Amino acid sequence: MQKMMCNLWISIMMLLISIGSMNTVYADNSKTIALVMKALSNPFFSKMEEGAKRFATEQGIAIEVFGVERETDVERQISIMENLISRGYGAIVIAPADSKKLVPVCKKAMDRKITVINIDNPLHKPTLKEQGIDIPFVGSDNRLGASLVGDYIRKKLNNQGKVFVIEGIQGVENAELRKQGFIEAVKQNSQIQVIASETANWHTDEALSVCTKLIQTHGHVNAIFCANDTMALGALQALEMLDLVGKVFLAGYDNINAVRDEMRAGRIHATAEQHPELMGEYGVHLAFKALKGEPIDSFVRTPIDLITYDSFNKIIGISISDIKNPFFASLVQGAKDTALLFGSELKILNANNDDSQQLTDIMNLLKEKLNGVIINPTNSEIMGPAIELANQKNVPVITVDRKVNGGHIATHIASDNIEGGKMAAQAIAKSLHNKGTVIEIEGIPGTSAAHERGKGFNDMLSQFADIKIIARETANFDRKDAEKVMLRILKKGIMVDAVFAHNDTMILGVLDALKQMNKPLPVLVGFDAIDEAVVKVKQGELTATIAQKPYKMGQLAVQNSVNLFRNETISPVIPVELNLIQK
Repeated sequence: MQKMMCNLWISIMMLLISIGSMNTVYADNSKTIALVMKALSNPFFSKMEEGAKRFATEQGIAIEVFGVERETDVERQISIMENLISRGYGAIVIAPADSKKLVPVCKKAMDRKITVINIDNPLHKPTLKEQGIDIPFVGSDNRLGASLVGDYIRKKLNNQGKVFVIEGIQGVENAELRKQGFIEAVKQNSQIQVIASETANWHTDEALSVCTKLIQTHGHVNAIFCANDTMALGALQALEMLDLVGKVFLAGYDNINAVRDEMRAGRIHATAEQHPELMGEYGVHLAFKALKGEPIDSFVRTPIDLITYDSFNKIIGISISDIKNPFFASLVQGAKDTALLFGSELKILNANNDDSQQLTDIMNLLKEKLNGVIINPTNSEIMGPAIELANQKNVPVITVDRKVNGGHIATHIASDNIEGGKMAAQAIAKSLHNKGTVIEIEGIPGTSAAHERGKGFNDMLSQFADIKIIARETANFDRKDAEKVMLRILKKGIMVDAVFAHNDTMILGVLDALKQMNKPLPVLVGFDAIDEAVVKVKQGELTATIAQKPYKMGQLAVQNSVNLFRNETISPVIPVELNLIQK
């Protein structure tokens, strides 16, 4: 009997421990973020999951991912939400399968003090209002994305023809927005007729059936727009069955890999990239901030890009003055990432700041098959013959950061270096209270960047009568050269209140020299906002740097090459905004 009682007590204790462990697990869920998506089989949501998990890993955030089999499984998604609520998750990031039906269960979560973030498909605003709640949204402008596709198709059809629209789930917010955006754009100032618009519920098999029926009913059609890429693949199957591939313009929405492969083959012609990886990342970021009690934005927009078959298999050459310079390395990275997005091949050449090497590189590049060339010149005067050869071969030329003289340029992409120089002068004047001595460290003679930054700096500084430039030295945009120049100045016993260098690598060289000589740090201002310089600004060793966003320059250079492949008109000058970075 005593043994039985002992065993009973042991069983009771184990049960209590088990219950306690369950409560602990549930309690731990209060710090966990749940990502609830639609069909996990859709590659679009795989990208969303990747972005969310990558950010969560980087930040040490606990995250779990849930989804349904088909995008019409609304009740199943509601059931998942109910389960998450009962288990006490701290936050739920949801891409709702239905814009209206998911609102009540989201309200239930919020009533339980669970943070809810809406991504991808916006919840229905009137229904949210009826429930008396407001939920932050992260996503792209679906109407805008579809209008980009519609405008492209309209141009391809020369404003005439017949079009089918294959819709997503009717009543779902993003499905309706895509339908509206496409129809408005394709019909704008055109004779194009939308002769049918039917739903395929986001599914490939249904799109195959619907497209086959529509073509058999209405006969020849000039273009088909599908509100997502999985339906575009179904439409492509229908065109294959009816021997119409290549005879009908076909467009989707989402930029999944299977559609990219078909665009590479010229069988699908357009789609929209709405960066689901950023939706996942930004959604988790908002939820994480909310869990920490920090204020969050009610709307975070993710970018959207039109992707078309015109840019696939195209080859773009890019010649960089000095890829070892972190500024230009960032520019190249922006170009590489963007070329990958648009399906183009990027051939990268590094001139190592050698004028003749760059001229030879570009001349040799133009002997090969080339669809466009991007040049960041070592010298504004030397590149003329290369530009003229490109013009003769009808290869469009885009210059970035630095200008060239001679030949025809499709566009020049750069910050306003004169304005940046002025910003540097103003920052120094403010730090010196409008009085003191300054040294200017100049870049490579003959480059537009050095000339313009110097001009802007000197023009602005001349307005301060009590600030004097006591020395100007050339350091060729190089850190070691700038260090040598500054050491020579310091060894002469020259004292100075401020130094402006035409780029950050040189101002870092100046800083190296000052530390080497154990000198107190004067006001130090650079230009470019490379990572190391920004860190030094935050640490208080540099006073300021001018940010001109090289990564964005690289992006814009490739994007505008793609626009030229589409025969679009581009601006002859594309400015990139500047910012002053201070502590």
